[in-house]
Amino acid sequence: MSNSSELEPKKLQYAFDKATDTNYIGTTSYGVTLYTGATDQEWSIGEAPHGGAILATITDSVLRHFSDKHQKDPVAMNGFFLHKSEIGPCVIAIEDLKTSKKGYCLVKASMLQHIKDKSFILTHVDQFDPEQYKEKVHVIFTMGNMDTEEGVTHFHDAYQAPDRKAMEENEVFFMGDYVEGLMDRTIVPQEEGKPGIPVVNQSIKFKDGRVTDFKAIPYWCDLFIPPPVMLGSEIMGGPCWCPTMQLEVQFKRRPNTDEVLTSITSPHIINSRFDASGGVWDLNGKLLAITRHQCLIVPWTRNTKQDSIKPTQGKL
Repeated sequence: MSNSSELEPKKLQYAFDKATDTNYIGTTSYGVTLYTGATDQEWSIGEAPHGGAILATITDSVLRHFSDKHQKDPVAMNGFFLHKSEIGPCVIAIEDLKTSKKGYCLVKASMLQHIKDKSFILTHVDQFDPEQYKEKVHVIFTMGNMDTEEGVTHFHDAYQAPDRKAMEENEVFFMGDYVEGLMDRTIVPQEEGKPGIPVVNQSIKFKDGRVTDFKAIPYWCDLFIPPPVMLGSEIMGGPCWCPTMQLEVQFKRRPNTDEVLTSITSPHIINSRFDASGGVWDLNGKLLAITRHQCLIVPWTRNTKQDSIKPTQGKL
């Protein structure tokens, strides 16, 4: 089997790529391809690795897995966060579910972390013992080639890109050393006791000039203030953490933009479980992806007990 691991050149001059880079290790005798990576404290929400950064790391491995195949483009991904991830090394295990020469392919990509030795870094495929690892994130990817897609195109009641002119500078609370953007702050509660609207409209980009590509899309799809937080502390009951249970991304076209617009809304909040859905656009209003989440609302202390990294309302 050829080593389909490398995407050249590795753009490791960018902070996002340094945090989400993976390296090919090998393929097991039972057909599972292994990559190594790591979660980074600086790309976290409190003490929990950021889910979008984890998905970007997994996407990095999948793109390498398909780098010498016809199906170079992710069409969809469905991710399930099974257990809370930890800061440190991880293994990405990829298993082909459906292969095709020219049609769509499906793969399962699992983010694994060592159960006992949290600092163990896999360096050779023969070292891998699946019994020593716990699956933290489970993702199914559909891969295709957007150059060969053709047929009916029609839009009905489609998501609309937010108006960048209505946005103002927004301080990013988590990962603010690496990303910056604007936000429509008219939806933030303006009066004591008066709730806001569970919608987040923003523009966002990497500070170091890295462009948005397929790997960055899952990150942007998960980088927003949880819309229920916009309702205000009186309804939410104080600082909260909104861990993602599952996340879907459907990729609509190849991205090639520095800055993206995102709009995410949570129409249904029932018993502290909510959905969050919306889209990602370039600055010309072209839809790059749509996304849908299922999340929970839990006390912030479920993330960390450190008051020093407690988020404030209206900040990411």
